[in-house]
Amino acid sequence: MMVIGVILLVLAAALLILGGLAWSRKLPGNGIIGIRVPEVRKSRELWDAAHGVAGPLWVVGGVSLLLSSVLAFTATGWMWLIVVLLVLAAVVLLGMGAGTGARAVSILDARNQDDGCSSCGDGGSCGCGGHAGPAPEVDFEALRKALDSSEKK
Repeated sequence: MMVIGVILLVLAAALLILGGLAWSRKLPGNGIIGIRVPEVRKSRELWDAAHGVAGPLWVVGGVSLLLSSVLAFTATGWMWLIVVLLVLAAVVLLGMGAGTGARAVSILDARNQDDGCSSCGDGGSCGCGGHAGPAPEVDFEALRKALDSSEKK
C-alpha cells in the first residue's frame, strides 16, 4: 500500500506545481502540458487566460490528491473508499478546470472577433462573419400602408 501512497504523492506534487504555474499565468506554452484546445493555443494571451482560470481548480485537485496520498499510507478497510473518492474528486477538478479554461477562452476569442467587427458600423462589409454586405433599404411607408390595410379587415 506504500506504493499507492507514493504514486498519489508524486501525482499530487505534479498537479500542485502545474496548478500553481497556471494560476500565476507562468505556465510556458507547450504541446504536452496544459489545455490543448486549438482556441487556447491561438495566442499567448489566450493561453494565459485559460490557464489562469483553470489553475485554482487544479490546485484544489492537487490538494485532494495530497490528502488521498496521506490517507493511503495509513488506510485500512473502508478508509480506502475515502482515498478513492478523493482521487475521483481530483480527476473531476482537473477536468472542470480544463473545461472552464477552454470555455473562458472561447468567450474571450468570440469577444475579440466581435471587437474587430465593430469598426465597420456603416453597414458595409468588413470581412467579419456577422456582416454579409450592406443593410437592405426598408420602405417604411409601404409597411405603414400594409399595417393599415390589415387593421381595416
